[in-house]
Amino acid sequence: MRFIVVHKVCTYLMVGTALAAVLLGGDVGPVGAALVVLATAASWFWEAPRVALPRYEKLWNIATLAMLVRAGVAITVDASVLQAVSDFVLFLTVNRLFNRRTSREYQQLYVLSFLQMTAATVLNAELSYGLLFLLYVVASTWTLILFHLKREMEENYLLKYGESLEGRPVRVQRVMNSRKLVGPRFLVVTCLLSLGVFAGAATVFFLFPRVGFGYFFGQRRGGITMSGFTDQVELGHFGVIKNDPTVVMRVEFPRATDREALAPYWRALAFDHYDGHRWTKSRGGMDRPIRRRDGVYPVAGWGDPADPVVEQRIYLEPMEARVLFGLSRLEAVALDAAETPLSRRRTVRQDPEGDVVYEQPDQVAFRYTAYSRREPVPAAALGAPLAAYREAARRQAPRYLQLPLDLDPRVAALAAEIIGDAPTVGEAARRVERWLESNLRYSLDLGRDDRYAPLEDFLFVQRRGHCEYFATAMIILLRTQGIAARNVNGFLGGTWNSFGGYLAISQGEAHSWVELWLGPGQWVTRDPTPGGPPRAVETGLFTRLREMADALRLRWYKYIIEYDLDDQASAFHALRDVWQETLGRSGGGGRPRTGVLVALAVLVAALILIPLVRRRRAAPAQARRLASEAAADLLDALVRTYRRRGFDRRPGTTAREYADSLLAREAPGAERARAIIERYEGVRFGGEVFAPDELRRLRAEVRTLGREPT
Repeated sequence: MRFIVVHKVCTYLMVGTALAAVLLGGDVGPVGAALVVLATAASWFWEAPRVALPRYEKLWNIATLAMLVRAGVAITVDASVLQAVSDFVLFLTVNRLFNRRTSREYQQLYVLSFLQMTAATVLNAELSYGLLFLLYVVASTWTLILFHLKREMEENYLLKYGESLEGRPVRVQRVMNSRKLVGPRFLVVTCLLSLGVFAGAATVFFLFPRVGFGYFFGQRRGGITMSGFTDQVELGHFGVIKNDPTVVMRVEFPRATDREALAPYWRALAFDHYDGHRWTKSRGGMDRPIRRRDGVYPVAGWGDPADPVVEQRIYLEPMEARVLFGLSRLEAVALDAAETPLSRRRTVRQDPEGDVVYEQPDQVAFRYTAYSRREPVPAAALGAPLAAYREAARRQAPRYLQLPLDLDPRVAALAAEIIGDAPTVGEAARRVERWLESNLRYSLDLGRDDRYAPLEDFLFVQRRGHCEYFATAMIILLRTQGIAARNVNGFLGGTWNSFGGYLAISQGEAHSWVELWLGPGQWVTRDPTPGGPPRAVETGLFTRLREMADALRLRWYKYIIEYDLDDQASAFHALRDVWQETLGRSGGGGRPRTGVLVALAVLVAALILIPLVRRRRAAPAQARRLASEAAADLLDALVRTYRRRGFDRRPGTTAREYADSLLAREAPGAERARAIIERYEGVRFGGEVFAPDELRRLRAEVRTLGREPT
């Protein structure tokens, strides 16, 4: 390839990468982005001698002055300084692309591309910036080397080409059109050189003191706005996001068995006041700070050893509502361990409904650890006589008995008919829950008759709806009969990402349920929402690629975008502790202990032995992993078989609870299904493997279960 063509291609690759980094940030509108892309493509052909560039120089100068005035006006009125300057730099880049003649114009292009990559560090926080930055490093290395050669040719306009031409002057253009100056080997070597430059830049990134994302330019990662996670919730809004796959939370479980230890209800916000159309907090703004104790912020009942703690390491996407999620029941949260001025400015607060929120001035996204235990279900409180319970609720929890002023009398009459002569509060709640599950249908296609309030329309006209309607209906039906309850919003479920080893929770898993009051500080979860249509299990290459991309995106945010002074402090503290322990120092001095030599000897031996041991252990570990995946597929096949027979699995139930439900409902082959589930648990969580031909036999049994007569 000719030198001049290689230089042009590398220049456009460098400039185009910088343009893409800015445009993918989303701050430039679709029309403006399309114009920039089209102008960049057209400029490839706009060059001398095909076009007389000086003829249009005056028009470009006028346009540049106009864009400069526009940027000044935008900054004066309301726009961000960074955005206004970025738009002006985009125009200057297009201007230089259309007017590139000598090395001076090319040099200006390179400076403009660098400014764009710098601005994109704030405008574009996505994983795409990391990939484009790596490409930019390679392209800029190629381009700057070629540019240096080109400039040397232009400055030495006449060259001696050799004795064969008898010293005659040769124009530089002939040399630049040569195919012998650069080749594939040149590009490969300079690419490797650029990777060394990238490694050096990465080292500076991790070592240079950082003050948190967006410290100088403001928080550019806009928070996700979700109905249900603000200070008020209008009935019906969850339905519009049920099919939204946007991931809002990722959860890592340090212990694999904790994934199914608790029902996957991710509690966020609770509401006590309903006006007939929306839920609000009657005591909004009355939250109190939680004092840190033993490294954690206790929320409820922390320290009770009755059940093992389920630990969750949670990474929240930026959300406008800074609420902390956790498996119900959330007992404590822990923030980053490093003690720095920034971390000490973070606070955790709790409101009268038990919701936990945080204040953090230095970044938008949030990482924390949640600790949960099984929700206690006090049998004595559930078995309390209904009359005594009503009197206690009226005196101690009147705000959880509030009703809309214009509530249709038919609602109270229906509640009285459903509850009937229920002797206890637990039985009354069960009757309402069963009635809603049996008589109303789950649907996202709500319909709406504006002549009625939303709840009355749901109960008496449409008779179908999603979780918000079911939860609201149960609460209001109970309240009309003197039973206190409140509305809770959060998420239900999640999708396991095998590449990242975490549970991904999307907007589509937003859910609403009920908390029943049983006494001061005593609440129990009730969910009257039917299972709804089963979600299709997505498989295939596209799903795997999407999971892989999401795992990479999480690592990008955790280790690059949200990397700040706290993370650096934690890393340096850890390195300092390891260094001091390795050298055996006490206080400020001392000589290395003999243990250092022993540690070095152990390290050398480990470098020799570890590969041998890993090869020996690889086969059993691989067998256990494959057996665990096969067991999960076997359980999925069993659930699908019984679903076709009408025996669905309720969300949140464990495999053992599902087997018990099959026995209770006298499903065909329930005993055999229970045996298969027990074998599933042994392989999935006990580290066992299937015997030869055992898996094939179990799969055949699952298929026969689908053909047994009911």
